[in-house]
Amino acid sequence: MNTSLSLPSDLTICNVRALHADWHSGLADDPQPRAAGFQFRVRADLVDDVDAAGIQLLLALRSSVQALGGTFVIVDPSAPMVAACTGLGLSSLFAAATGPESSP
Repeated sequence: MNTSLSLPSDLTICNVRALHADWHSGLADDPQPRAAGFQFRVRADLVDDVDAAGIQLLLALRSSVQALGGTFVIVDPSAPMVAACTGLGLSSLFAAATGPESSP
């Protein structure tokens, strides 16, 4: 099962529809069983532009992961991603882990 995802540089309303379809169908169609408490890691180091629609998409993905029994965490967030999430009170989405385990 793919339990990691790398975000594109543009996480804005311009492309969230396509990303939503890809990400959610990937979660729903994955034939491999998920281990209880799996961690879904989203790498965000390439994000240059993010808006409310992009954050909403990530929150929807987090809900889907949690519904499947997993945890959702953003790793290696770029400065624009940190600013967008902390400005909305969502810094809890970021991984606390550092070191080799923090990369997908």
